[in-house]
Amino acid sequence: MDYKGFLLDIDNTLYDYEKTHKLANNAVIDSLSVTFTIPQETIRTNLITARKQIHAELAQTAASHNRLLYFQRMFELLNINPIQYSYDVYNLYWDTFIDNIILYEDVLEFLKMIKPYKVCLVTDLTADVQHKKMQKLKLFDYAGYAVISEEAGIEKPHPYMFMLGLKKMELTANEVCMIGDNYSKDIVGATNLGIRSFWLNTENKKEELNDLTTEFKNFKELMGYIQK
Repeated sequence: MDYKGFLLDIDNTLYDYEKTHKLANNAVIDSLSVTFTIPQETIRTNLITARKQIHAELAQTAASHNRLLYFQRMFELLNINPIQYSYDVYNLYWDTFIDNIILYEDVLEFLKMIKPYKVCLVTDLTADVQHKKMQKLKLFDYAGYAVISEEAGIEKPHPYMFMLGLKKMELTANEVCMIGDNYSKDIVGATNLGIRSFWLNTENKKEELNDLTTEFKNFKELMGYIQK
């Protein structure tokens, strides 16, 4: 193995974020529909609008992903007191999410394989939520470092996210590789710094890959590449 360390994304790389989010989101919508006698589609539409507004207002910051802000804005749009309900709904969402989070197939075997090396989790979103995921998935057994966008003050693909990971591991760009699912954030961000990268592409997306990038479909395939 040529690497001394690994930079590793979390969401949609180690587990299915979209599937888990859908379960949590539906739990919230079902609960609110019953509590306030509001059609589910009305709640869903206002939640989507709230998310778009917060994303636009807080672009490229970790706060733009804070679901407490989404729910607060949603209640404001629905003319329901956000102070009374936002936090409980926020907890319902994340409790449901964390209860249903499961590693992708072969991820555990991959993590065991790279355990002797330095591993830094490089992830967007808020620190509180990402640490909850790390705890539930027991990533502390395999990773000793983390860079979260709330800490960095900027999101991937900004070079500082990756540079901070290198600094924490005390390694250079040519001693590590990046593994992630988001081509524009994970792969472009890392390869711009000369970091060898492995792109998880489960949906057969089309991208022009540079010489530093290898595409893979599952972690069994990735293990074959890493062990070469």
